[in-house]
Parts: sequence; structure tokens; C-alpha cells
Amino acid sequence: MLLGRHLLDTDDVVVDEVTTPQPADRRGRFRFFRSKQHGVVAHARWLAQESTLAYLGLWHTHPERDPSPSCIDIRDWENATRHDVFEGDRLFFVIVGTERIRVWMKPRKGAIEQLCES
Repeated sequence: MLLGRHLLDTDDVVVDEVTTPQPADRRGRFRFFRSKQHGVVAHARWLAQESTLAYLGLWHTHPERDPSPSCIDIRDWENATRHDVFEGDRLFFVIVGTERIRVWMKPRKGAIEQLCES
């Protein structure tokens, strides 16, 4: 998960932390199942930061040079914006490839939009 802050009076966000793979996750070269432990970690960090650390989105890796979202990723992102509890009107999704990093944004209602790549 991406955890951070919404900057007041702007559309900007700052990612302060990310959750890392947890023991209950299931992962392989071409798949990843994110356990509920990520939500537990995020909630604990939210409490520790006196309710100022927000859930901003999700990240994961792809074993490819220039990552692009799979149909499973798209479905996960749609599900996250429909069912996850979050502040604001959008979530961000990062895929880290072997050479590039790409970022997408998905509003609660609306299309997925690629924001940047590095």
C-alpha cells in the first residue's frame, strides 16, 4: 500500500511510506496475493501518526523492463476504488518494472489515467 498525506488546499499528495510484502502474502514471479495484513499495518501506522497518514493507493512489481498493467491489475484497481476506504477522490497505482516505474491514477468514478513514468 501507498501511505501518505493529502496537502491542504492543493491536489497534491505525498507518499511517505509503502507497505512491503507480509508473511501472509502469496507471491510468485507472475502473481501476488496481498493479504489483509497490509490493512492492519496501514491502520497501525495511521494510529501512530495520529490519524494523519492516509491510504493513497497500491504498488507492486512486474518482471518486465517497461511495466504495463495486466487485466488482473486493472480489475484490482477498479475494485480498490469501489470498495476500499480512503480519503479524497482518487487512488494511485505504481508498477515497478526492472528498468522503469510507471504511475496511474483512478478516480472513484472515471477512467484510469497514466500519470508518469521514469
